[in-house]
This record gives sequence, C-alpha cells and structure tokens, in this order.
Amino acid sequence: MKKTIIFVAVIVVLMIPAKALSQQTETWLGVEWECAMAGGIELTVEPGQDNYLVLKQPDPAYQGPFMTYYCTDSFANFRTASTPWVEVSFEDLYPGVKSSVQLWIRDACPPAASYFFTQIGTDAQNENEDDTYFIQWCNPNKSQCVKLNTNKERSGGIHTIRVGKTENGAVEYYIDDELLWTTEDIPDGNTYEIPEYFGNIILMGQFSSATFTDYKFGSGYSPEPASLAVDVEVDIDIRPFCRNNKIYQWERGVIPVAILSKNGFDAPSEVDRDTLTFGRTGDEHSKAFFLRRGKDVNHDGLKDLIFFFRAKKAGFQVGDTEGVLKGSTLKGKAIEARDSVSIVEKKRWHFWRSHKRR
Repeated sequence: MKKTIIFVAVIVVLMIPAKALSQQTETWLGVEWECAMAGGIELTVEPGQDNYLVLKQPDPAYQGPFMTYYCTDSFANFRTASTPWVEVSFEDLYPGVKSSVQLWIRDACPPAASYFFTQIGTDAQNENEDDTYFIQWCNPNKSQCVKLNTNKERSGGIHTIRVGKTENGAVEYYIDDELLWTTEDIPDGNTYEIPEYFGNIILMGQFSSATFTDYKFGSGYSPEPASLAVDVEVDIDIRPFCRNNKIYQWERGVIPVAILSKNGFDAPSEVDRDTLTFGRTGDEHSKAFFLRRGKDVNHDGLKDLIFFFRAKKAGFQVGDTEGVLKGSTLKGKAIEARDSVSIVEKKRWHFWRSHKRR
C-alpha cells in the first residue's frame, strides 16, 4: 500500500468560546457528549436497535466542521494509561453524499487554544481526498503537523475506526480490524515523533450529517483485530544464506527471510508485500525491504521471495525457539509460516575478560 506523508508547519488553533461548550449535551452509551452548536447533536432511537449519535448541520449554509466532545479528565486511569485505545463505528453514505467522519484524540478539551492531537478518518476538504482515509497528528510545541494520506478506499455502510497503543508504545490505526498504519513504520532519523497524548475524544463531521453507531474505549492494551484463519500454508527459511538461524540479542541489522514457492504457489507474484509482519509472535511490524527479483534459495527450481526484517523490531528474546511470519496474498488469503531460531544472549564484559586471560 503506497502512502504519502505531508509535513505542514502550523500552530493548531481552535478558538471556541468557553460559554458555548454547554449549549447542548446528549448521553450516548453511558457517556455525556458536549456540542458547541445548538442543535448540533441528536440521539436517534430505533425500536429494537441501539441508539445512534447523529451530528447535525443546523445551518445548511455552514460548510465548516461540526463536532461533539467527550472530555475524559475525570477518568485518570484512562488519561494516563500507557496503552489506551478508542474505537468508534459510523455509517458512511459514500459515494452518494460528500461528507467526512473523523475521530480525534487530544490532550485538552476546548476552549484550549493549542493542543496535541492524533486523528483518523475521511477527508472532504477537496474532491481528490474524499475517497480515502487519512491519518494526522500535530505537535504545537514544534509547530508541526504530519498528515499521511493512505490508499485505503472508502465504501458505503457501517465501518469501525480504532486508534490504540501497543505494549512497546507504538500507535496503531485500524479500519474494520485491518491495520492501516503504525508509527513503527516512521522512518529512522525523521523529525516527527510518536504521539504521546491520549484522553479527550472528539467525534467530527463535515458537509453533511454524520451518524455514529457505536463507541468503545479501554485503558488496557489495544485489542487485537479479528484473527484471520490461515488460508495458504507456506514455508519460510530464516537466514537462507547461513547454515544456522542464530539471531543475536544485540543485533541492529536486518534478518533475511525467504518465503518459499511450491507447486501451485509462486511467492514473488502472489504475496502481498505490504501485509507482511515478522518476529517472535508474527505480529511485529519489522519489514525493511525485499529483493525485487526472486531467488531459488532451496534449489528446487522455483524462485522464492526474499524479504529483510529489522532485527530490533522483530522483538526476539532469549529462549525463543521460532520466528513467525504472517501476511496475506494479493487475493486476500491469509498466510502464516514458522521456522526455528536460536537467540544468542549478549554477554557483558566479554572483551575485558578475554583480555585478562591472556
């Protein structure tokens, strides 16, 4: 999946009068939501179904964003947790109606003039950006916003977007249980940093009514997406150019992994390279690069796909005995494969002790 990252030097300012914040409130799923616009939110109750929170556009001539807030300052366990997650479901009327739906997570509620935030959703600011999802976060201390335009296309119906943190502090963005992007993919040496701010929630719409159908949050680890059954059984060879699969605990380089072809499965042409993850559990986003041309590493006459994964991000620990690769084919079939590894522990003062024995 190709992505474009755009840097924007900006100080984010949202000036909303404090007295306007309590013009309207609605309680939805046990949470009281505030809206700065009178008539801007509506709770819809359908017989035999759940309640829906609808963001309304009171003035048809108004073309700016309209939003509702949930300020979580009183929820200290959630606000200060190192691994929170937030998930909302919404109805997308695309392509019939030009609209946008966004989830914001920020460190302060209005009327704060500047704030940290991370957001995900659809964009309706121009025709070119209305067909895909985007991710953005801002750091006012550095006067910088980073926007990532993805190639994940919109479609009509009910969808779920989720933002969460993992054990290692990375922020992950999901669409319908599909990992859209993770901050683990931030290139080394770049100036922008992983968002550290979670707490206050904003649901936003623009240009037309936005209907939210569900809302969840938690202070534990970000829940895993729905697991896929393995559709294609494949074999891998970790370190195919070496006689053993030793991985050194202090290693900072890359680990080559060959995805082996077999009769009925051509790895170089069938594997979706963007979906591959590899490491001690198979869920680590550690990919670095791959060889564009296939290479027959096991001498069976079939070309195999050679991928390289960052050793540090693969997360291996002393005692691990296997490495796991997960992903899917270009046709959407899940793949999973394992190969044995031997983790070599780092020995401190090895050089000094060897020197003293001489």
